[in-house]
Amino acid sequence: MPTRQKNQTILIVSFLVTLLVIGVLHLILPEQDISEDEGRRLSRFPELSYADALTGEQAVKIEKWYSDQFPFRESFISSGKTWRKLAYPNLNADGMAIYLIPDEEGSNLPEEPEPTEPPATDPVPSQSDDPDVTETENPTEPTSPPTPPPLAPDEEVISTKLLLIINKRAMERYYGNEDKLKAYAERLNAFDQKLGEGTQLYSLIAPTAIELFAPDEHHAGYSSQIMCIGIVNDALDANIRTVNAYDQLLFHRDQYIYYRTDHHWTGLGAYYAYVAFCESAGLDPLPLEAMEHYELEGTYLGSLYRVSKDEVLKNNPDTTEGWRPNAEYTATAWDSSEMTSSYKIRLNDERIKGGNSYLNFSGGDRALLKIETNHKNGRKILLVKDSFGNAFVPYLANHFEEIYVVDPRYYVRSLPTLVKDNGITDALVLNYMFGTSNQTWLTGFDQIAK
Repeated sequence: MPTRQKNQTILIVSFLVTLLVIGVLHLILPEQDISEDEGRRLSRFPELSYADALTGEQAVKIEKWYSDQFPFRESFISSGKTWRKLAYPNLNADGMAIYLIPDEEGSNLPEEPEPTEPPATDPVPSQSDDPDVTETENPTEPTSPPTPPPLAPDEEVISTKLLLIINKRAMERYYGNEDKLKAYAERLNAFDQKLGEGTQLYSLIAPTAIELFAPDEHHAGYSSQIMCIGIVNDALDANIRTVNAYDQLLFHRDQYIYYRTDHHWTGLGAYYAYVAFCESAGLDPLPLEAMEHYELEGTYLGSLYRVSKDEVLKNNPDTTEGWRPNAEYTATAWDSSEMTSSYKIRLNDERIKGGNSYLNFSGGDRALLKIETNHKNGRKILLVKDSFGNAFVPYLANHFEEIYVVDPRYYVRSLPTLVKDNGITDALVLNYMFGTSNQTWLTGFDQIAK
């Protein structure tokens, strides 16, 4: 047999053997529930149906299962991140851009964009049934909080192009775009028109840790998140109530309100955002001591550690703590956009630990979570959110009879219809600062806000 033909035969046999091995591994390896690196639930093998086969949806579902359950998938993801450290930025599910190479001499990374000067204006600081899924009084103006506590003295700053590690805390850098910020506000204005007069709309934009814990030069100009939040708020219609979470977070920045190794706020940070929401919604926030407190083991290494693998972060893992709502409730979750199956969950589930600790509050990002409480006050809320909303959800159970939590990246049905069919009285759009320009989230929101 000629050498060329022999090589081709070896290549074909090797390829077929590889396919056979992967197929066998798919059958014998147990399916995984959660991806720690991505912080989300993974697809299980779908139920086969004739209707899905006709529309082609069945092939899509199987392809998604195959991708999520690929043998040794987590190892491939980790090795891919290591390779990307050579030259490429990483973009996570929430739109967070991070360059993984430190600023070392000889680095060939692109230069950071120069921030544009801000405008000369003062900023305004199991299977189940598918769900058929009064204006409040104007709240009084909140009193000015006391002077915020000072920042800790600066320690060594370890910097990548878009990731800073300061005082053993990782923080993603932010640059605002005025056109995108105003476009975000216009989306909310259009959504409010669709909701009509019977539902009060609120907007809460969560700042990230760099706005509170980094030296001034890292949040000046269009890197100033409070200025960029002000741009959004100024472009919102007057009847949309804004939630000033920034002040509450600023004046408690000496407390453990943001993770050090993750881009999210902690359960305590989400609590202070809840206090700010109550001020806007005319509610009396429950004090922390009125709720049951719990704390998970201090071994959590979050998203910013996972993309950087920095030893400073590894040696300073986070602790996760939360407060259970003072209410009886039933929580039902729908993971996929098909809404064909659901299951019950616990809020503040202490069994979720380790690399998945942030999921303990209300689970991961999903299509819909419906919470029914023992409050019989007729007040119901829709929370449209990104992942920052997950830690915020349990506090809403202190006040609302029903809570509907939607992530536009997974939910595909009409939000105005959901509101109308369920008599929802309040709607809150909660996004973190990077989420206001996350095209995946925005595209999903545009499709369901009509």
